[in-house]
Amino acid sequence: MSDVVIRCQDLTKYYGESRGIENLNLEVLEGEVFGFLGPNGAGKTTTIRTLLGLIHKTSGEASVFGLDPDQDSLRIRERVAYLPGELGEFKDKTGRRILKYLFGLYDTDVRWARVEELATTLRLDLDRNMNNLSRGNKQKIGVILALVPDVELLILDEPTAGLDPLITQDVYRLINEKQAESGCTVFLSSHMLGEVENVASRVGIIRNGSIVEVATLQKLKGLALKRVELLFDSPVDKAILRTQIPADIVAEVSIDNSRAHFLVNRNDLRALLECLREVQFTDLYITGPDLEDIFLKYYHGDSASVQEEKRITSEVS
Repeated sequence: MSDVVIRCQDLTKYYGESRGIENLNLEVLEGEVFGFLGPNGAGKTTTIRTLLGLIHKTSGEASVFGLDPDQDSLRIRERVAYLPGELGEFKDKTGRRILKYLFGLYDTDVRWARVEELATTLRLDLDRNMNNLSRGNKQKIGVILALVPDVELLILDEPTAGLDPLITQDVYRLINEKQAESGCTVFLSSHMLGEVENVASRVGIIRNGSIVEVATLQKLKGLALKRVELLFDSPVDKAILRTQIPADIVAEVSIDNSRAHFLVNRNDLRALLECLREVQFTDLYITGPDLEDIFLKYYHGDSASVQEEKRITSEVS
Protein backbone atom coordinates (compact mmCIF):
# COMPACT_ATOMS: atom_id res chain seq x y z
CA MET A 1 0.00 0.00 0.00
CA SER A 2 1.31 3.48 -0.87
CA ASP A 3 2.56 5.75 1.87
CA VAL A 4 0.52 8.80 2.80
CA VAL A 5 2.35 11.97 1.74
CA ILE A 6 -0.27 14.53 2.85
CA ARG A 7 -2.61 13.96 5.77
CA CYS A 8 -5.15 16.38 7.25
CA GLN A 9 -7.35 15.52 10.22
CA ASP A 10 -10.00 18.02 11.30
CA LEU A 11 -7.72 20.75 9.98
CA THR A 12 -9.13 24.20 10.71
CA LYS A 13 -7.91 27.69 9.92
CA TYR A 14 -9.79 30.86 10.83
CA TYR A 15 -8.81 34.42 9.96
CA GLY A 16 -10.27 36.17 12.97
CA GLU A 17 -13.94 35.27 12.74
CA SER A 18 -13.78 34.42 9.02
CA ARG A 19 -13.60 30.79 7.97
CA GLY A 20 -10.70 29.61 5.87
CA ILE A 21 -11.05 25.84 6.27
CA GLU A 22 -12.92 23.86 8.91
CA ASN A 23 -12.61 20.22 10.00
CA LEU A 24 -10.92 19.29 6.73
CA ASN A 25 -9.98 15.60 6.40
CA LEU A 26 -7.80 14.40 3.55
CA GLU A 27 -5.12 11.89 2.56
CA VAL A 28 -2.93 12.06 -0.55
CA LEU A 29 -0.94 8.95 -1.43
CA GLU A 30 2.63 8.70 -2.64
CA GLY A 31 2.96 8.82 -6.41
CA GLU A 32 -0.61 9.88 -7.23
CA VAL A 33 -1.90 12.97 -9.00
CA PHE A 34 -4.58 14.33 -6.68
CA GLY A 35 -7.00 16.98 -7.92
CA PHE A 36 -8.23 19.44 -5.30
CA LEU A 37 -11.48 20.84 -6.69
CA GLY A 38 -13.49 23.82 -5.59
CA PRO A 39 -14.54 27.30 -6.70
CA ASN A 40 -12.73 30.42 -5.54
CA GLY A 41 -13.25 30.99 -1.84
CA ALA A 42 -13.79 27.32 -1.02
CA GLY A 43 -10.52 27.01 0.93
CA LYS A 44 -8.06 25.52 -1.58
CA THR A 45 -5.30 28.09 -1.17
CA THR A 46 -5.72 28.22 2.60
CA THR A 47 -5.25 24.45 2.74
CA ILE A 48 -2.11 24.61 0.60
CA ARG A 49 -0.54 27.48 2.55
CA THR A 50 -1.25 25.66 5.81
CA LEU A 51 0.37 22.47 4.51
CA LEU A 52 3.51 24.42 3.60
CA GLY A 53 3.68 26.21 6.95
CA LEU A 54 3.21 29.60 5.30
CA ILE A 55 0.31 30.16 7.68
CA HIS A 56 -0.43 28.34 10.93
CA LYS A 57 -3.51 26.25 11.60
CA THR A 58 -6.09 27.20 14.19
CA SER A 59 -6.74 23.60 15.22
CA GLY A 60 -6.62 20.02 13.97
CA GLU A 61 -3.66 18.15 12.52
CA ALA A 62 -1.69 18.30 9.27
CA SER A 63 1.41 16.48 8.08
CA VAL A 64 3.50 16.36 4.90
CA PHE A 65 6.00 13.47 4.68
CA GLY A 66 5.02 12.81 8.29
CA LEU A 67 6.28 16.26 9.32
CA ASP A 68 4.27 18.98 11.07
CA PRO A 69 4.16 22.11 8.87
CA ASP A 70 4.08 24.37 11.93
CA GLN A 71 7.32 22.83 13.24
CA ASP A 72 9.17 21.59 10.15
CA SER A 73 8.13 23.83 7.28
CA LEU A 74 11.69 24.27 6.00
CA ARG A 75 12.31 20.51 5.92
CA ILE A 76 9.03 20.06 4.04
CA ARG A 77 9.78 22.76 1.47
CA GLU A 78 13.18 21.25 0.71
CA ARG A 79 11.27 18.33 -0.83
CA VAL A 80 8.50 20.33 -2.54
CA ALA A 81 8.11 22.49 -5.65
CA TYR A 82 5.27 24.97 -5.15
CA LEU A 83 3.43 27.06 -7.73
CA PRO A 84 1.34 29.67 -5.88
CA GLY A 85 -1.89 31.10 -7.18
CA GLU A 86 -0.12 34.42 -7.78
CA LEU A 87 3.60 34.93 -8.36
CA GLY A 88 5.47 37.73 -6.66
CA GLU A 89 6.39 40.82 -8.63
CA PHE A 90 9.89 41.01 -10.13
CA LYS A 91 9.95 44.38 -11.86
CA ASP A 92 12.56 45.43 -14.42
CA LYS A 93 13.95 41.89 -14.79
CA THR A 94 13.70 39.39 -17.61
CA GLY A 95 12.22 35.94 -17.19
CA ARG A 96 15.69 34.47 -17.75
CA ARG A 97 17.22 36.54 -14.95
CA ILE A 98 14.39 35.74 -12.55
CA LEU A 99 14.68 32.00 -13.20
CA LYS A 100 18.48 32.01 -12.87
CA TYR A 101 18.22 33.86 -9.57
CA LEU A 102 15.51 31.64 -8.07
CA PHE A 103 17.04 28.37 -9.26
CA GLY A 104 20.35 29.60 -7.82
CA LEU A 105 18.77 29.36 -4.36
CA TYR A 106 18.51 25.56 -4.66
CA ASP A 107 21.14 23.40 -2.93
CA THR A 108 21.37 21.15 -6.01
CA ASP A 109 22.12 22.03 -9.61
CA VAL A 110 19.14 22.73 -11.86
CA ARG A 111 19.32 21.68 -15.50
CA TRP A 112 19.17 24.91 -17.51
CA ALA A 113 18.67 22.94 -20.73
CA ARG A 114 15.35 21.80 -19.27
CA VAL A 115 14.39 25.43 -18.63
CA GLU A 116 15.03 26.30 -22.27
CA GLU A 117 13.11 23.22 -23.41
CA LEU A 118 10.05 24.12 -21.34
CA ALA A 119 10.18 27.76 -22.45
CA THR A 120 10.09 26.59 -26.07
CA THR A 121 7.17 24.24 -25.40
CA LEU A 122 5.22 26.95 -23.58
CA ARG A 123 6.12 29.59 -26.19
CA LEU A 124 7.73 31.88 -23.63
CA ASP A 125 10.37 34.47 -24.54
CA LEU A 126 12.77 34.37 -21.58
CA ASP A 127 14.43 37.64 -22.60
CA ARG A 128 11.34 39.80 -22.31
CA ASN A 129 11.05 42.08 -19.31
CA MET A 130 8.63 40.92 -16.62
CA ASN A 131 6.86 44.30 -16.80
CA ASN A 132 5.88 43.55 -20.40
CA LEU A 133 4.54 40.05 -19.84
CA SER A 134 0.85 39.19 -19.80
CA ARG A 135 -0.63 37.32 -16.88
CA GLY A 136 -0.47 34.10 -18.90
CA ASN A 137 3.23 34.52 -19.70
CA LYS A 138 3.99 35.27 -16.06
CA GLN A 139 2.17 32.07 -15.20
CA LYS A 140 4.43 30.16 -17.59
CA ILE A 141 7.44 31.29 -15.54
CA GLY A 142 5.76 29.81 -12.47
CA VAL A 143 5.11 26.54 -14.32
CA ILE A 144 8.81 26.30 -15.24
CA LEU A 145 9.82 27.02 -11.65
CA ALA A 146 7.64 24.12 -10.50
CA LEU A 147 8.46 21.54 -13.17
CA VAL A 148 12.25 21.80 -13.51
CA PRO A 149 13.50 20.82 -10.00
CA ASP A 150 13.71 17.16 -8.97
CA VAL A 151 11.39 16.95 -5.96
CA GLU A 152 9.16 14.43 -4.25
CA LEU A 153 6.01 16.56 -4.19
CA LEU A 154 4.54 19.11 -6.60
CA ILE A 155 1.95 21.47 -5.11
CA LEU A 156 0.27 23.45 -7.88
CA ASP A 157 -2.33 26.07 -7.01
CA GLU A 158 -4.44 26.80 -10.12
CA PRO A 159 -1.46 26.13 -12.45
CA THR A 160 -3.29 27.05 -15.67
CA ALA A 161 -4.73 30.38 -14.50
CA GLY A 162 -4.51 32.90 -17.33
CA LEU A 163 -3.31 30.38 -19.93
CA ASP A 164 -5.00 29.83 -23.29
CA PRO A 165 -6.54 26.39 -23.98
CA LEU A 166 -3.66 25.08 -26.09
CA ILE A 167 -1.02 26.00 -23.51
CA THR A 168 -3.26 24.58 -20.80
CA GLN A 169 -3.19 21.22 -22.59
CA ASP A 170 0.60 21.44 -22.80
CA VAL A 171 0.89 22.17 -19.08
CA TYR A 172 -1.18 19.15 -18.07
CA ARG A 173 0.78 16.96 -20.49
CA LEU A 174 4.02 18.19 -18.90
CA ILE A 175 2.67 17.46 -15.42
CA ASN A 176 1.79 13.93 -16.49
CA GLU A 177 5.23 13.43 -18.01
CA LYS A 178 6.95 14.79 -14.90
CA GLN A 179 5.03 12.45 -12.64
CA ALA A 180 5.59 9.43 -14.89
CA GLU A 181 9.34 10.06 -15.14
CA SER A 182 10.05 10.86 -11.49
CA GLY A 183 7.24 9.12 -9.59
CA CYS A 184 6.60 12.31 -7.63
CA THR A 185 3.31 13.05 -5.93
CA VAL A 186 1.22 15.88 -7.41
CA PHE A 187 -1.31 17.94 -5.42
CA LEU A 188 -3.18 20.08 -7.92
CA SER A 189 -5.88 22.61 -7.11
CA SER A 190 -8.39 23.82 -9.69
CA HIS A 191 -11.94 25.03 -10.15
CA MET A 192 -12.13 23.41 -13.60
CA LEU A 193 -13.44 19.86 -13.50
CA GLY A 194 -12.82 19.31 -17.23
CA GLU A 195 -9.13 20.14 -16.83
CA VAL A 196 -8.46 18.07 -13.72
CA GLU A 197 -10.09 14.93 -15.09
CA ASN A 198 -7.40 14.81 -17.78
CA VAL A 199 -4.57 14.46 -15.28
CA ALA A 200 -5.75 13.34 -11.82
CA SER A 201 -6.27 9.80 -10.57
CA ARG A 202 -8.37 10.89 -7.59
CA VAL A 203 -10.06 14.13 -6.66
CA GLY A 204 -11.26 15.80 -3.50
CA ILE A 205 -14.11 18.30 -3.64
CA ILE A 206 -13.94 21.13 -1.11
CA ARG A 207 -16.96 23.26 -0.27
CA ASN A 208 -17.29 25.89 2.44
CA GLY A 209 -13.86 24.96 3.76
CA SER A 210 -14.49 21.23 4.20
CA ILE A 211 -14.03 18.13 2.05
CA VAL A 212 -17.41 16.87 0.88
CA GLU A 213 -16.27 14.06 -1.42
CA VAL A 214 -13.11 12.16 -2.32
CA ALA A 215 -13.54 10.00 -5.39
CA THR A 216 -11.79 8.33 -8.28
CA LEU A 217 -12.24 9.91 -11.69
CA GLN A 218 -14.57 7.08 -12.68
CA LYS A 219 -16.94 7.93 -9.86
CA LEU A 220 -16.68 11.66 -10.44
CA LYS A 221 -17.49 11.29 -14.10
CA GLY A 222 -20.77 9.74 -13.05
CA LEU A 223 -21.55 12.97 -11.19
CA ALA A 224 -20.53 15.28 -14.00
CA LEU A 225 -23.20 17.32 -15.73
CA LYS A 226 -23.42 19.25 -18.95
CA ARG A 227 -25.05 22.62 -19.37
CA VAL A 228 -27.25 22.82 -22.47
CA GLU A 229 -28.36 26.03 -24.15
CA LEU A 230 -30.98 26.13 -26.91
CA LEU A 231 -31.44 29.19 -29.13
CA PHE A 232 -34.63 29.98 -31.07
CA ASP A 233 -35.52 32.45 -33.82
CA SER A 234 -38.33 33.93 -31.77
CA PRO A 235 -39.77 33.78 -28.24
CA VAL A 236 -40.84 30.25 -27.34
CA ASP A 237 -43.96 28.97 -25.66
CA LYS A 238 -42.66 27.90 -22.24
CA ALA A 239 -45.48 25.44 -21.58
CA ILE A 240 -44.99 23.62 -24.89
CA LEU A 241 -41.19 23.55 -24.61
CA ARG A 242 -41.34 22.05 -21.12
CA THR A 243 -43.41 19.16 -22.47
CA GLN A 244 -40.76 18.53 -25.13
CA ILE A 245 -37.81 18.49 -22.72
CA PRO A 246 -37.79 15.27 -20.65
CA ALA A 247 -38.23 16.40 -17.04
CA ASP A 248 -36.80 13.15 -15.63
CA ILE A 249 -33.29 13.72 -17.05
CA VAL A 250 -32.86 17.51 -16.88
CA ALA A 251 -32.55 19.96 -14.01
CA GLU A 252 -32.43 23.70 -13.43
CA VAL A 253 -34.56 24.48 -16.50
CA SER A 254 -34.63 28.18 -17.35
CA ILE A 255 -36.51 29.60 -20.34
CA ASP A 256 -35.98 33.27 -21.17
CA ASN A 257 -37.52 34.69 -24.31
CA SER A 258 -35.71 32.89 -27.17
CA ARG A 259 -33.24 30.96 -25.01
CA ALA A 260 -33.51 27.87 -22.84
CA HIS A 261 -30.90 26.61 -20.33
CA PHE A 262 -30.80 23.37 -18.35
CA LEU A 263 -28.47 20.72 -16.93
CA VAL A 264 -28.23 17.10 -17.97
CA ASN A 265 -26.03 14.22 -16.84
CA ARG A 266 -23.54 13.30 -19.56
CA ASN A 267 -24.92 9.76 -19.57
CA ASP A 268 -28.32 11.13 -20.58
CA LEU A 269 -27.10 13.33 -23.42
CA ARG A 270 -27.98 10.83 -26.14
CA ALA A 271 -31.55 10.45 -24.87
CA LEU A 272 -31.91 14.22 -24.65
CA LEU A 273 -30.70 14.77 -28.21
CA GLU A 274 -33.23 12.21 -29.46
CA CYS A 275 -36.03 14.16 -27.78
CA LEU A 276 -34.75 17.45 -29.18
CA ARG A 277 -35.22 16.18 -32.72
CA GLU A 278 -38.85 17.26 -32.36
CA VAL A 279 -37.89 20.77 -31.17
CA GLN A 280 -37.45 23.55 -33.74
CA PHE A 281 -34.36 25.37 -32.43
CA THR A 282 -31.73 27.31 -34.40
CA ASP A 283 -28.60 26.51 -32.39
CA LEU A 284 -27.41 24.24 -29.60
CA TYR A 285 -24.50 24.67 -27.17
CA ILE A 286 -23.28 21.99 -24.76
CA THR A 287 -20.63 23.01 -22.23
CA GLY A 288 -19.15 21.80 -18.97
CA PRO A 289 -20.89 23.10 -15.86
CA ASP A 290 -19.60 25.20 -13.00
CA LEU A 291 -18.72 23.20 -9.91
CA GLU A 292 -21.72 24.77 -8.21
CA ASP A 293 -23.91 22.93 -10.72
CA ILE A 294 -22.29 19.62 -9.81
CA PHE A 295 -22.73 20.35 -6.12
CA LEU A 296 -26.39 21.19 -6.68
CA LYS A 297 -27.04 17.92 -8.49
CA TYR A 298 -24.90 15.77 -6.21
CA TYR A 299 -26.49 17.04 -3.02
CA HIS A 300 -30.03 16.64 -4.28
CA GLY A 301 -30.96 20.28 -4.56
CA ASP A 302 -28.98 21.60 -1.61
CA SER A 303 -29.44 25.11 -2.97
CA ALA A 304 -28.76 26.81 0.34
CA SER A 305 -25.21 25.45 0.42
CA VAL A 306 -24.65 26.42 -3.20
CA GLN A 307 -25.87 29.96 -2.59
CA GLU A 308 -23.55 30.22 0.42
CA GLU A 309 -20.63 29.09 -1.75
CA LYS A 310 -21.50 31.67 -4.39
CA ARG A 311 -21.72 34.36 -1.67
CA ILE A 312 -18.24 33.48 -0.41
CA THR A 313 -16.89 33.47 -3.96
CA SER A 314 -18.29 36.94 -4.67
CA GLU A 315 -16.84 38.30 -1.43
CA VAL A 316 -13.37 36.96 -2.23
CA SER A 317 -13.55 38.33 -5.77
